[in-house]
Amino acid sequence: MIGDLFDTSAANRHTEFQAQSREAIVLANIATCLRAVRQRKQQTHERRLREEAQGELREGLPRVVGTLASIMEMYDRDTADHQVRVATIACAIAGEMGWDEEQLQALRVASLLHDVGKMTVSQEILNKPGRLNAEEFLQVKLHATAGHAILKHIRFSWPIAETVLQHHERMDGSGYPRGLRGNGILPMARALAIADVFDAMTTVRSYRPALELEVVLAELEAQAGTLLDARMVETCVSLFREKQCEPLCWNVTGDVQRTIPNRLAIIVANQPPLRLASL
Repeated sequence: MIGDLFDTSAANRHTEFQAQSREAIVLANIATCLRAVRQRKQQTHERRLREEAQGELREGLPRVVGTLASIMEMYDRDTADHQVRVATIACAIAGEMGWDEEQLQALRVASLLHDVGKMTVSQEILNKPGRLNAEEFLQVKLHATAGHAILKHIRFSWPIAETVLQHHERMDGSGYPRGLRGNGILPMARALAIADVFDAMTTVRSYRPALELEVVLAELEAQAGTLLDARMVETCVSLFREKQCEPLCWNVTGDVQRTIPNRLAIIVANQPPLRLASL
């Protein structure tokens, strides 16, 4: 009799323990679900805030880029015109090489702002009627670093500021400001460098006339692989030699930009219009 009572009591305790265990498991599962729900709500809220911030940023970027370009134009019209021509040439090269729309958008913005750091250089030096001396040239060389400092806090999705910093680097490491070489230089900076050199040589300077196109192309070919990216130089030369594009050796700001027919401008006009939402 006593043994039967003991067995029954033990069985009851075991059953009660199992019930409590099941209840604890259920409560633990409910708590886990509640935490998951709270986490999802928090993640949704944070994602919504990020999307709103990114939307505001995308809407503000065109104004930022436009403002910087306008300030550069007011400070030094020749440099502003140069940036527009370089953007046209660089995007024509990249388009011929098959870059996608987003890459072209990024290159276009970097090109349009690549000399923004020259706002830190005195106008007397920028507009000097003659060659710069060593000290003046040193001041001009600082514009790449200054441009990077101006742009680095703008939240582009592409390395715009870094491209501006690198656009005077050269394939053999002889460029500035960091002496980068080869693939250590961003592709956008390499394309920008060629367009920059091309426009500098085909544009009238205070101390010399614009160079003949074939002279410029021969100089680019001589620099291919040592100073400039060889494949990009080949593409650039093809645009002007085989496809018979003309240099953009004129001022292109304001109404003038819309009135000059040019094969190179037509090539770039067939590319997607400038959009900053993806940058």
